[in-house]
Amino acid sequence: MAQKDHIQSQAKSPLVFRIVLTVVVLSALSLLFFLFKLNHEDNGLKSEKSVAVVVMGEEVKQEPLVKQIKEEEKEPIAEERVVSAPISGVLPIVDDVVYMIEQAGEIENDDNFLADDEFDQALDLALEAEASHESEEDFEEIKEEESEDDEAPENVQEGEEYFVSVVIDDMGVNQQRTKEMIEIKAPLTSSFLTYGKNLDEHCLAAREAGHEIMMHTPMEPKVEADLAPDTLKISMSDEQIEDEFLKMLSKFEGANLKGINNHMGSRFTESAEKLDVVMRVLKDKGLFFLDSKTSQFTRGEEVANLEGVEYVQRDVFLDNEDNYDYVLGQLQKLERKAKKKGYAVGIGHPKKATIAALKDWVKTLDDKPVKLVFLSELLEIKKQKK
Repeated sequence: MAQKDHIQSQAKSPLVFRIVLTVVVLSALSLLFFLFKLNHEDNGLKSEKSVAVVVMGEEVKQEPLVKQIKEEEKEPIAEERVVSAPISGVLPIVDDVVYMIEQAGEIENDDNFLADDEFDQALDLALEAEASHESEEDFEEIKEEESEDDEAPENVQEGEEYFVSVVIDDMGVNQQRTKEMIEIKAPLTSSFLTYGKNLDEHCLAAREAGHEIMMHTPMEPKVEADLAPDTLKISMSDEQIEDEFLKMLSKFEGANLKGINNHMGSRFTESAEKLDVVMRVLKDKGLFFLDSKTSQFTRGEEVANLEGVEYVQRDVFLDNEDNYDYVLGQLQKLERKAKKKGYAVGIGHPKKATIAALKDWVKTLDDKPVKLVFLSELLEIKKQKK
């Protein structure tokens, strides 16, 4: 009997050992899994915080402006809104930063690339510039206007040429994208911001590529914020406006400047009195005015006619969405508008999708009755059409 108990005891020992060992192993695996999960979540939080450094600070700063825009900007605008949306794929300037990082090997050796502090400043300004595209609510009203225009009869006879001008705003801020846009050797009209970097170099390169040069002039929007280091404001005296405007123009000496258009400016372009100061200078300098039409209440045409300044306004905004198919569709809309009245003006920006779409679109023009011309040429055509 004693021998039997001893044998059973010996048989149970390995079983107990295996049970204990299994429990220990499972506990260890559970602990490792918990630690791994905790570490993974921590890394995720760090990643989100690192992205927030680039974008969320801007969103927090801009959030109060969204309410102001909804209250104050109810008209169809083209260039003024504050973006408040998911990070991914919304702000083209963020794509620009990613692109620059991807091209770091080339940029490191580029003497013209911005230094760290300058790049931070340019990024802030570019983010603010990107906060200038029309909101969905406002765009609905523009669509209604365009749908009415689409029903208008065509004024161009079969086989007759019609003309388009494509103006590229915000040139000179993002150095890489500015260079890429300049590489499109076509009669585009490049409108350089007054606070862009390497303006002389870029304007010369653009002219050699066959572009016309304009000045994209910062003017006060209804949103109470300084969106550029040099902005014409209605609070300025006439003398201050003239002095500041002449300083802006002096940055383009030797660039063969042909005219200007407004950057932002919904508040400023609604003031006939203040806009008249700008028009008088344009008349004296022999420059034209392209109204970006950031407000439906702009006094641009009225004041330009009063002062004898050549005037034209935007017909189509090309890149509300940084999407190749969308931009191509807007370029086709530009063609349709030109076919109706003989000419049309589109405004775009040096964005990735816009650059790609323009490169492909200009190749199609040889087989069409539509002709791409400088804005100064289109103004002459406009006069002939009257």
